[in-house]
Amino acid sequence: MSKRAGRLVARLGKRAGELVDGEPLDKALGESLERAEARLPHRPVEHDKLVDRLADALLASDEPPDLAALQRLHAADLNLACALEARDERAVAIAEAELMPAVRESAGRIDSSPAFVDEVCQRVRDRLLVGDRDAPAAIAQYRGTGPLARWVRVIASRIALDMKRADANVEHASEDALAALPAPGDPELEVIWRTCAAEYKTALTTGFASLSRRERTLLRQRYIDELDIEALGRLYRVHPSTAFRWVKQAEQQLASSTRASLMDKLALSESQVHSIERMVASQLQVSLERMLRGKPRT
Repeated sequence: MSKRAGRLVARLGKRAGELVDGEPLDKALGESLERAEARLPHRPVEHDKLVDRLADALLASDEPPDLAALQRLHAADLNLACALEARDERAVAIAEAELMPAVRESAGRIDSSPAFVDEVCQRVRDRLLVGDRDAPAAIAQYRGTGPLARWVRVIASRIALDMKRADANVEHASEDALAALPAPGDPELEVIWRTCAAEYKTALTTGFASLSRRERTLLRQRYIDELDIEALGRLYRVHPSTAFRWVKQAEQQLASSTRASLMDKLALSESQVHSIERMVASQLQVSLERMLRGKPRT
């Protein structure tokens, strides 16, 4: 039995069953590794790492881990998933070419508008490759029991459906969430807040809806997915300073449209205009987070 076959058997432990018969296992495992290398000939993933992932996939199945089960695993796709988890640049390029068309197809069945499809693609990249503080990148969960493209297509469909539901409910949810906003701590701003809180909430909701789809996505990723600037830079493949500028531009656009809407609806003196500007600046981030979450954060 080869060293790698021995590693697989050791990983399987008591469930190894017929796989302890070295020669057939050596051949089946060797064929799996060859398929994996053909997909990524620059070998960004060590064989031991891939053997461990193959063993994990066999252990996760309800079926006995025999030779047939090993041969059914999509070793090349699993190897690509391992490389994506390691953020290998060539693997990312392959994923863009091979997986994103499936994502676009799934998103287009729900809403064919280019902006919607683009946002679904970006959020799939986010879910697969970045993750958040509560969950690792989803690509680590792929087991290789089915084609990677089909697995990604399911994720894309779920994200697209969630986005449509969120868009349909955003106005009502925003009102409920913003109703719980505290008044600013500044006494002068608190007086202004008492007189225009309702108008502020309407202006903010309208202003957010007027942003481009990418700007809304960025703000959701920043405040809901809690991606930091470094993570956004990796996700969009830009320098962190560029990602920071994009987020700030979206925030400034939202603040500007909110102020303009308030000043258009309210009869304000010059001093009150300055107070409104200060109020919007002081409330923007907390109110934006609550609006996007759809409920007050505890």
